[in-house]
Amino acid sequence: MVVDGRLARKPAVDFDVNACIFCGECATICPLDALRMKIDGEEIATIVKNEAFPILLKEIKVARERCKPECKLKCQQECPTGAINVVIGNSKIKKAPALDVQVNESLCIYCKRCEAACPFDAILVKKPFLGTVQLKVDLCPEGCRACVDICPAHAAQLDENGKPKVSLNFCVYCFACQKVCPEKAIDVRREWIFHSDVRSAVWLTALKKLTSLETVSKEVASDSGRRRHTRAGNRAPSSEEASTDVA
Repeated sequence: MVVDGRLARKPAVDFDVNACIFCGECATICPLDALRMKIDGEEIATIVKNEAFPILLKEIKVARERCKPECKLKCQQECPTGAINVVIGNSKIKKAPALDVQVNESLCIYCKRCEAACPFDAILVKKPFLGTVQLKVDLCPEGCRACVDICPAHAAQLDENGKPKVSLNFCVYCFACQKVCPEKAIDVRREWIFHSDVRSAVWLTALKKLTSLETVSKEVASDSGRRRHTRAGNRAPSSEEASTDVA
């Protein structure tokens, strides 16, 4: 709900448990890791367990030996979800680190804000999604900032003219800004998803919905190339191939 250009109420998601087949697809692909599915009390993604769906490749690494108190806890301050907790070390203990950076990965949305904020290049974040965001700012109503209000990564901000702009470095491609925009002025597109290897028609069907037919074609071509490379690597080269390599 948007009132006078401000987000008055966030959208909600309802589940019909009687209709749900508990495949775990929604929990696996959610860019904010906001969904949890449990079967008989155990958190499990059936669709991944059955190798019909991949695991998203996302990672946050902290080189704690580079961390220094003089950074004034910038990574913790910049984190939009409270996933980072900086603990100052005990100076009375010899060889104790100056501080420790603890990351709650269940809260992390891999937006790279902490990486950008760290003055010592101590944090490396790998995002699972790549894409684009197109804005038609001429359609934006005066004073509207609904996209800024809803953006979980604070990637959407207003410029000096009061118009929205989006930092792709921080965007997690969750489509929240596109969904909330009252004038349909935002077009978000996922162009690539980094994931573990999987060969499944189910995944390709889902990938088409999550990205585009073009991305599916690129993924199929990339997978075919990997398989050809693997086959070539597992056999001895022919005499013709060997002479070519020498030349």
